[in-house]
Amino acid sequence: LTNVMSMPLLIHAFSAGLVAPPAGTLIVGGGPAGLATAIALAKRGYKKVEVLDRLPPPPAVDDTAWSDTARFYLIGIGGRGQNALRKIGAWDAIEPFTQPVAGRKDWAPGSGVDGGVLTVRADRPPSNVIQRDRLVSCLL
Repeated sequence: LTNVMSMPLLIHAFSAGLVAPPAGTLIVGGGPAGLATAIALAKRGYKKVEVLDRLPPPPAVDDTAWSDTARFYLIGIGGRGQNALRKIGAWDAIEPFTQPVAGRKDWAPGSGVDGGVLTVRADRPPSNVIQRDRLVSCLL
């Protein structure tokens, strides 16, 4: 390849209409980042955006499976993540399934059940937590 652009320059060129989007786009990985990327590209006018993942889709967002604590791999979505999801028009569908948290407690080696280090950041808006697979379900 003799004419290779950096990714930021390429995205700018597509956004400015200097270069036409490709005929098709393949995203490998259907987790939160892959699905958010697919949504963002589709909103920018990309056609035939396909997402491949090795796992089957998670249950619907309102499925009773979400009460199963085995599905509680929680991830936090901070202010920047919330803004990114707002930009692609997804936050309103996700927020009802999240829970705000004002801080975090990190386990410390040798500490008991109630031990650890509590961190509360009053200078930032709270993060919202959601089960990772439920976030994927919201983005589908």
